[in-house]
Amino acid sequence: MEENKEKIELIKKSFELKNLKKYKEALELLYKALEYDNLKQDNVELLSQIGDLHMQLKNYDRALDEFQKALAINKRHQYSIQKCYDIYYETNKLNKALNLAQKMCEENKTPQSYYNYFKALIKMDKTQDVIEIFNSLPDEIKLDVDILYLISTICTGAKKKLLLEKIISLNVYNTDANLDLAAIELENKNYSKVIQYCLNIEDDNPLALYYLGKVESNNKNYTKAIDLYTNAIKLDNDNHNFYFDLAKTYSDIAWFDEALLALKKSINLDLAKNNTNLLDEKYFLAGWILIKQNQLQKALLNLNSIDKNSKMYENAQILIQIINLKSMNLSQAKKKLEEYYEKDKNNIILIDTLAIVYKELKLNKQAIKLYFDELKINPNSIYCTLEIIDLLIDEKEYDKALEIIENFTERYQNCANIYNSLARIYYRLQDLNKAINSINKYIELDKNNAEAFYFRGLILNDLGHYEDARNSIYNAIKLNPNNAKYYSQMARSYQNLKEYKNALLYSKEAIEINPNEINFKKQAYEISLLIGDKNQIEMYKNQLDRSEKILKMSR
Repeated sequence: MEENKEKIELIKKSFELKNLKKYKEALELLYKALEYDNLKQDNVELLSQIGDLHMQLKNYDRALDEFQKALAINKRHQYSIQKCYDIYYETNKLNKALNLAQKMCEENKTPQSYYNYFKALIKMDKTQDVIEIFNSLPDEIKLDVDILYLISTICTGAKKKLLLEKIISLNVYNTDANLDLAAIELENKNYSKVIQYCLNIEDDNPLALYYLGKVESNNKNYTKAIDLYTNAIKLDNDNHNFYFDLAKTYSDIAWFDEALLALKKSINLDLAKNNTNLLDEKYFLAGWILIKQNQLQKALLNLNSIDKNSKMYENAQILIQIINLKSMNLSQAKKKLEEYYEKDKNNIILIDTLAIVYKELKLNKQAIKLYFDELKINPNSIYCTLEIIDLLIDEKEYDKALEIIENFTERYQNCANIYNSLARIYYRLQDLNKAINSINKYIELDKNNAEAFYFRGLILNDLGHYEDARNSIYNAIKLNPNNAKYYSQMARSYQNLKEYKNALLYSKEAIEINPNEINFKKQAYEISLLIGDKNQIEMYKNQLDRSEKILKMSR
């Protein structure tokens, strides 16, 4: 009796360890428990559990040995038979798997037996045999949802869809069928059906979240799309590569730093899995973004990584040429790209690249025209619309910019960048209250943009809200501590709050970061006058005088 209690305790502890995935420790306890058995019949369950733990450790030969020991005692032990089949299937011993599955079907005509049989045949590319056997089966087996789904995997087109819909009619919450139907409808752009199928799936399914993210991205609801992609990645950042779609969504709203970070993770994942055929489009997007950020060498490195046989190669050469020419002679780049453009006016990459050159040469009106041409080809391009708006602002065509913004925000209320453009317009028109409302909306949508907090601080300083301005600029400095103008604007807040020593500290920091900016030295000199420290007054006066002399000489 005491021995039986000890055996039960060992088995109980082994299961606890198994649940914790401590398989080796669990094995040791089961082997000890096995020592208590005298009757062979009692050993069957223990032997099968020992075999299962060996399977978890991928010790397939040992596992098979234990299951066969169990079957030697009880040749009809279904768990051990199934596990032997699983081992043969997993280790690619398909003939053995098939033979065992056939015997299972002969002895026990259950859906599970036929499922095993079909699975082995499919892996051996004997799909026609599967169809013939399936058609001969009685309805109670043919209507098993697992078997129906297995059959759907070897079908295509309308037949596949019909089978999947049959599964849903039998079990509306079948995860695999819902996911496959969602993928089909996503391809067909039936977004309402994609949502319907995804809602039939548990909330924490990463693929369902990913498909919903694709829907939101296609509907230009980028904030929702980013949230869904991010949640999918949290649940599964290895089996599926969700990072690329996240990167594309970030680039659509011009969040280029975030896009590059997601792209890097996507590329690393493909390299780790040796999915080299998937890399070219990612290298191209990285190159395109890096050109926009003026990181030409990094852009060139990515574009040169694209395979010559890739469909991205020709467009990559356009970007590479602009990098090479831009580094030497921008007007030469303009001439060459205009030659390309005369031959092909529908190449979006070419249009966009030439527009970048026009922007660099301050030919804003020509850049605007090109972006409008691009919008004719791709009317839903948020990037193009944002570029047009910012160029119109630079050209002081505020009414036209506001008209485009109004139409834009009717469709895309959650695009953060548009509120930054609005703030720029209102600030230039000296409508500071509207400017502050706009930049507040931007920050509400994107709390990680240092420039937005700086701009809000600047406007608040202009409005005389110096305490609020200081708090906003503090956030900007936390996000980007290496921007001199942030410290200068903080100094302005402290100066207006009459906290002159703090003001001078921040002004000094601005000078240290950018010692060539004369306005920072003027600010420090003015603050030192307010403090009345003669040494500091003389020091900043000398610095200011030297800078002014250098400036005059350079003219």
